Amino acid sequence: MISDRQAKERERRKDQILKGALTVFKEKGLEKATMDEIAKQADFGKATLYYYFHSKEEIFIELLDRGWKMIWESIEPAIEDHEQPKESFMQALHIIGGLVTDNKTLFEFLFTAPQMMPGALMEGKPAWKSYQNKMYGVFQGLLEEGMAKGEFPEMQSDIMMRAIGGLFHGLFFLGHGEKRMSRETMEEFITSFIGNYGNS
Repeated sequence: MISDRQAKERERRKDQILKGALTVFKEKGLEKATMDEIAKQADFGKATLYYYFHSKEEIFIELLDRGWKMIWESIEPAIEDHEQPKESFMQALHIIGGLVTDNKTLFEFLFTAPQMMPGALMEGKPAWKSYQNKMYGVFQGLLEEGMAKGEFPEMQSDIMMRAIGGLFHGLFFLGHGEKRMSRETMEEFITSFIGNYGNS
């Protein structure tokens, strides 16, 4: 049985490998990345890398699993109470915005990685996809509940979710800078966007 110190050291090494892999995947993509490059970037020997992960695909999936789990667990307290759907919706988006600002490299990976995945990695029910589906489902549900309560204008919630996804990507990835967007500024953007859409 390993000690607490050994367990912490193993987790630290895994984190270092994942951080190195994130850099390699960003530069090369999944197909062109190699285990040698990941080991070098993480500053470990290849044997150490294989001790923790069997393949670059396993590392890729681990990054997705951890990232989407972190998003879900971060917003879960904000979306637990649906009495004020608009407030829950805005607060959850604000939380995600803060996470994105703190680690843009990870979030660029999370939002673009599925596009570079071979179909085989999408088979079954990957954990990351479950977290992603729950998050999108809850956001769409909050929009619909908000419409029912008159907090949002009438709209097609599924189309609006895709539109907000694009707007959100623009706000946090296209030149907003390193400073966190305030909750008030973010809410003003989203409310204006939804209002214009609902009235069109």
